[in-house]
Amino acid sequence: MDEKELKNIANLAKLNIEDSEVSSMLNDFSRIVQYVDEIKNLDTTSVGDDEIYEQIFYELRKDLAENGLKRDDLAKIAPSYENGYVVVPKVIET
Repeated sequence: MDEKELKNIANLAKLNIEDSEVSSMLNDFSRIVQYVDEIKNLDTTSVGDDEIYEQIFYELRKDLAENGLKRDDLAKIAPSYENGYVVVPKVIET
């Protein structure tokens, strides 16, 4: 990856990168790519599909409907609440 590609990716991700950070970020990207290459080269032939899926399923919680906050309780703890809605700061500029 070169500086132009890095700045293009940063632009797409809406990240502001200072010129002073470019060299450090290129180095970080290089290390990440090396690490991914190392992972791709790992021998996983001894790991069965059942082991992988079993681990994933154990991490999932049951999808059960639970009682959430009541609107009045939410209004009491929200920093800003108007007309039945929590008011949050604008985070996306158009």
